[in-house]
Amino acid sequence: MIIKRDFLYTPTGKNRPLHIYLPDDYKESEERYPVMYFFDGHNLYSDEDATYGKSWGIKDFLDTWSKKMIIVGIECGHEPNERLSEYLPYKANRGMFKELEVLGDKTVQWIIDELKPVIDKEYRTYPFRERTGIAGSSMGGIMALYGVLHHNAWFSKAACISSAIGCCMPALRKDLKAS
Repeated sequence: MIIKRDFLYTPTGKNRPLHIYLPDDYKESEERYPVMYFFDGHNLYSDEDATYGKSWGIKDFLDTWSKKMIIVGIECGHEPNERLSEYLPYKANRGMFKELEVLGDKTVQWIIDELKPVIDKEYRTYPFRERTGIAGSSMGGIMALYGVLHHNAWFSKAACISSAIGCCMPALRKDLKAS
């Protein structure tokens, strides 16, 4: 089951739709579930919602997988450069990224301080670190890596797919070495 709902992204005061996957038997069970927070949540489930017309098909996969979980897909801003700023955790060292506002840490902090408490309150989750992950691809992938490096007290795992690390490699290397 996919639930779509609006949620205020306070760093910019704009709405960021959520695309929440619940296991199909969620309403009939009393079970609690681990949670993965995904960047670019509009690309996860439905081709109609996906940016380029082809989703990841995560619902189809999870419906047949034995490990049940809740996926919270967080939609990015769609105005020019909003997504890049929201998903940029470091000041970039090259290209067009150098001109962007760096909102990545505020985005992860927003997930921890505002979004996660609501999800844990309104859904039957396992709220602790060992059962909470973060994921994304491209800019979302670097955000997932940044999230697990800087906020490991909240996220125990990260899926970093085809991460866009080139725009801020020196800062990322420093963080990886420090962790």
